[in-house]
Amino acid sequence: MKHTGAGRSVRGGLAGAAGVISIAAVMSGAGLAAANASPARPAGAVRLAGAVRPADTASSGTEQFYLMTTLPGGSRYQVIATGLFTAAGIDISGNTTDTVRLPGGSFKINHGGPFHIIKESLNPKTCVGVFEATGGFTVGGGTGKYKGISGSGKATISDLFLAPRTKGTCNVNATPVANQETITGKASVRL
Repeated sequence: MKHTGAGRSVRGGLAGAAGVISIAAVMSGAGLAAANASPARPAGAVRLAGAVRPADTASSGTEQFYLMTTLPGGSRYQVIATGLFTAAGIDISGNTTDTVRLPGGSFKINHGGPFHIIKESLNPKTCVGVFEATGGFTVGGGTGKYKGISGSGKATISDLFLAPRTKGTCNVNATPVANQETITGKASVRL
């Protein structure tokens, strides 16, 4: 998710490398191997060979999303989702809506609402910057195994970056020399 606040891009402000509060947003297979992309079963439940969940049976529960990138200005995140279902894939970041691609389908994460900056700092001697924020998101628009998914939750983004120097000063508006960004989200989901 691209971060914007108070009419300015976070990258354009002090946060530099924080280009995204994507959470949510997760997936298409460029990286992490898929785990078990099926809904979780209650403890003790046995899955019969060939058994299929009826199309009209919805499950509800908590889903955790873990996203990570080291790409400066990252628009793709590796993601692991676990809880109601477990899978790994890619989040393709957008300004207000991300597309999460997982084995067997995809869904959208809308993160267009306001976010709260927790920490924003830059060391002018080392050009190392830190950005942390929280924000809400909704989940929907599913395809394949995720058709009918809906829900909402909160995410936290943490970004550590090294800004390049321009004429001896840290340039937070330029592409970072290095970037490490993680996003964790927790949502109540119905599938």
